[in-house]
Amino acid sequence: MAHAPGATGRRWQSVPWVLVGLFLLGVWMPARGGAAEEPIEPVNLWPIYDQRLDRVEGAETHSSLGPVFTSSQSTDGNVEEFGIRPLFFRREDRAAKSLEWEFLYPVMTYRRTEADWEWQFLKLFDMRGEGSPQAEREERSVFFPFYFQGSSTTGQKSLGILPFYGRTHDMLFWEEFDWVMFPLYARSVRLGVETHYFPYPFLSVTSSVNPDDQVSGFRFVPLFGRETKHGEGAYEKTFLLWPLFLYERTGLDESEPNSGRARRSPGEETLAIIPFYVKRRAPTVDSTTVLWPFFSYVQDREQKYEQVTAPWPLVKFAWGEGRQTFNILPFYGDDQKVLHNEFLFKELRFHDRTILYPLYIRNEEYDRTSTRIRDRILWYLYSDYREEGADGSTRRIDSWPFFWYDRDREGAVHFQTLALLEPLIPPRINEYMLRNYYPLWALYTYDRNAAGEYAHSFLWNFVRVEQTQTGHSIEVLGPLLALRQSGDRSTVSLFGGLIQLEHDGMLRSLRFFDTPLLTWAEDPQTVATTTGELGGVR
Repeated sequence: MAHAPGATGRRWQSVPWVLVGLFLLGVWMPARGGAAEEPIEPVNLWPIYDQRLDRVEGAETHSSLGPVFTSSQSTDGNVEEFGIRPLFFRREDRAAKSLEWEFLYPVMTYRRTEADWEWQFLKLFDMRGEGSPQAEREERSVFFPFYFQGSSTTGQKSLGILPFYGRTHDMLFWEEFDWVMFPLYARSVRLGVETHYFPYPFLSVTSSVNPDDQVSGFRFVPLFGRETKHGEGAYEKTFLLWPLFLYERTGLDESEPNSGRARRSPGEETLAIIPFYVKRRAPTVDSTTVLWPFFSYVQDREQKYEQVTAPWPLVKFAWGEGRQTFNILPFYGDDQKVLHNEFLFKELRFHDRTILYPLYIRNEEYDRTSTRIRDRILWYLYSDYREEGADGSTRRIDSWPFFWYDRDREGAVHFQTLALLEPLIPPRINEYMLRNYYPLWALYTYDRNAAGEYAHSFLWNFVRVEQTQTGHSIEVLGPLLALRQSGDRSTVSLFGGLIQLEHDGMLRSLRFFDTPLLTWAEDPQTVATTTGELGGVR
């Protein structure tokens, strides 16, 4: 029978939608219930459909077309996931009262935790509501850069339509930012300093919100600008032909302890004539740079070291209690420094080394309780990061684009090949990349949980080897052959369960689609004993 032109093509075009429908019926609907009440027998119909209770991950999982269609539910019933990679992914955690989904991440995302939520599209559309109780709630809607609307935790309202009119609070890096026919007129408030622009950012006048601060300033960018403050924290700032000439003095006034009287402080002074000369003088550090940024000298009295760079960034030497540096890039570099009372640590020690930079780079960091070491070859071509402390150790290895390996403090391990983006965007830093993209090129994975249970998977369970506390299994060539053992029960399955041979204790059975065809018991066999008087069976 003849077919109309294009009829065959139209039939094949419907196949993906049929697969999607079958997957949703078999995966989405069963996941709506609570936690699984009884063990789930694996169903491996690679690559069309795969279902199993993954004890290593602690979840009931369903997948189709490898990693493209995926659905899972944690064994406690709290966490549910559904995804069509890389198009869409949804995750709900009932215990944490959170819901997240991504569409072509990072194009569109939605996050909700209890009453806090955020939705964004390309960071141009951004809507959020956060904070509780309701009286202290912050809400905002942004269509950048044209529309701004929201309310702050103090109840202040924001509304802006660029370029016509706007009055915003706690947005766009400022505490307040107003405008009329932007950029013809704008007003900003930041750190107690109010600035009026006519137009933004070229001509501006600055004053203090609090009259006691005595702040005044004028700028005509890039020709001239000057700003001064009197009283506590006094300063003077001047520029000519910005950024070629800058002169600043800060921290000029302080109160004498226990006197209540003001005294003149040397503060900090900076003079810059770019690119010829830059000078900085402060109570704790002095620095001088000639032909900025190439030749410089630094004396740090607080960290107790001196440093010479000539020329930057190729040659650097430092000596003293706080720093020891010998760098001649790209050939060799050795930099040791000690920081006191920084980042909530009483003492931090760093030791960085390079050989034929960036061929080999080593970074070491030490504090009182932990050690962190990272070795790299050509930045991300190979990286090995180790951390050891009182609460355990971790390790992360990346070899772009071949594999990545991760072990956490509890001993759980993940290994994957390939690794096209993982070395550049580590999964621990961006979990959304991990669930939306990384499984798409996971040709082989090895997972081990803290209990020692593990699973090997090649080509998304085309070949799978699993060992758990309840038994072990081997699946070869997808649905072709599977061997499973749990306690006294073992099963050999052919063609996705079409034919099964089961051995349970002394009983054996042959099944066809779970329907027993033949069942028989093994005859006990007499075995010899050491006494020669009593027989035995086996």
